[in-house]
Amino acid sequence: MKRDPSTGDLDQDPVWDLLRQSPSLRPGPNFASNVARAARLEEPAKPWWSKLWIPASIGGAFAGAAALIAVVFTLQSGTNNGGTTVATVPADSSLADLQENYETEVLLAASDHLADYSDEELVALIGF
Repeated sequence: MKRDPSTGDLDQDPVWDLLRQSPSLRPGPNFASNVARAARLEEPAKPWWSKLWIPASIGGAFAGAAALIAVVFTLQSGTNNGGTTVATVPADSSLADLQENYETEVLLAASDHLADYSDEELVALIGF
């Protein structure tokens, strides 16, 4: 099927022979308006990096919470037992409360920008 481009003879080209045999189609009278309407109604595709926002923010929050806990442990001083310090954590500051507060803050932030999240991401945030 290769042809010599220097000849320039399209009459003998097999591809053009097949195209001549195919039936021609005419667009309908509303073709242009249908295409314009479809283009207006089509939502732009989300970029790939927008889906990384929730895991990145959750990971950042966990890292921040871990840093806060580390600071609390280092700043609290216990009794002096021969040069070693013992850190004590009050009973009311548990990690479960911290996690619950974090999840509430994430849900509140997501509720302000619902259009930025897909249905699957919102269901994952709610926890179903």
